[in-house]
Amino acid sequence: MEYFNAYSFIPLNLMYDKRLLIKKILFWILFNLILVIIYFIGYFGSIFFPEGSYLYFFIFLCLIFNLFLVKLYKFRRELKFSKELLIFVYFTLNLLFGFIIGVYQPFMESNSRIFFPIIMLPMLVILNYVILNRFQFYLSDFSLHDSPSQNSSSEEIKRNKPIIEYEDNKYSFSIKSLLSLAIGAPISAYLIYLFFDLELNYWLHEIVVKQTVYFLNLLFNIGVEAQYNPGGVYHWSFVNIGSLSPINFQTFCTGVQAICVFAGVIIFTPHSRDKQTNRDILWRKTKSLVISSVIFYVVNILRMIIQIYLYYIGYPWDAIHYSISAASSFIAAIIVLLMHKWIPEFIISIIYAFTIIKQKIKKNPKAY
Repeated sequence: MEYFNAYSFIPLNLMYDKRLLIKKILFWILFNLILVIIYFIGYFGSIFFPEGSYLYFFIFLCLIFNLFLVKLYKFRRELKFSKELLIFVYFTLNLLFGFIIGVYQPFMESNSRIFFPIIMLPMLVILNYVILNRFQFYLSDFSLHDSPSQNSSSEEIKRNKPIIEYEDNKYSFSIKSLLSLAIGAPISAYLIYLFFDLELNYWLHEIVVKQTVYFLNLLFNIGVEAQYNPGGVYHWSFVNIGSLSPINFQTFCTGVQAICVFAGVIIFTPHSRDKQTNRDILWRKTKSLVISSVIFYVVNILRMIIQIYLYYIGYPWDAIHYSISAASSFIAAIIVLLMHKWIPEFIISIIYAFTIIKQKIKKNPKAY
């Protein structure tokens, strides 16, 4: 049953949804404004104040304003302090990453360094929306006015069996969504990798190479250096590895291909038709994507540190390169477990697809 405003004859739940949408967009713009400001503080600060002491005050102001926006968005709404603190931490980490992008960019050598913020800042802008959406979830604004749609969703699921129940949630998928996963995931993963393999994204090569060199020398003090050669086939190389030959670096060495595969799977993982199950799907997918990407990135850095050190002390490069790379790929199993924890829809949708195929075979045995 819908409730109407006596003056305008507009359903109150529609008016509420419109006001909520306007509020979310307005605060999203404000959070992104702070993000852009702190990026430029980091960028110009690293140029004019390389010692960094003058930047602390501006960073502090941005964090205070960030806290003010969190408090203002929550205005007169009940929320546990732990949840409010968690949201503030999420926004703060996003700000600090934007600041790091600004600080690091002027010190980069790659001709493509201008694309570093052009690629990364829009991702942080999207992440701001996801965090804000999670904030709204905590404030429980989805509850009462969503009830009719949830009931209709349950009726729709009943008419479209089978249903898989897992941890008190109901999962039922459309054929279209299952096909999207099967076709869209591999295609999108390949296209994302091709995008990062473009020369405009060689800033990623520089970041990975320099971080590897830094931690390699920090741990073993062997004097390895990162060499930039924009005119060559490989723009970045590891040099000064004792008396051994340099090691060239390419996009595949960044580990981004593993991130692309899981990004495609996570993005195209189908949503259940049950709205109660899907109410936090955006957050769960984002968390899976961010954490899996961080794990792959860190493991890849560790892989290269081990490989170069073993190469330095005398092991043949071909033997250690392929064996350690293959061994590090087992980290994918951990990511799958994390995905099942946060987005069980992936595994369940595969089981669901086989269930549908099995039912079709039983109903039409002659057709098969």
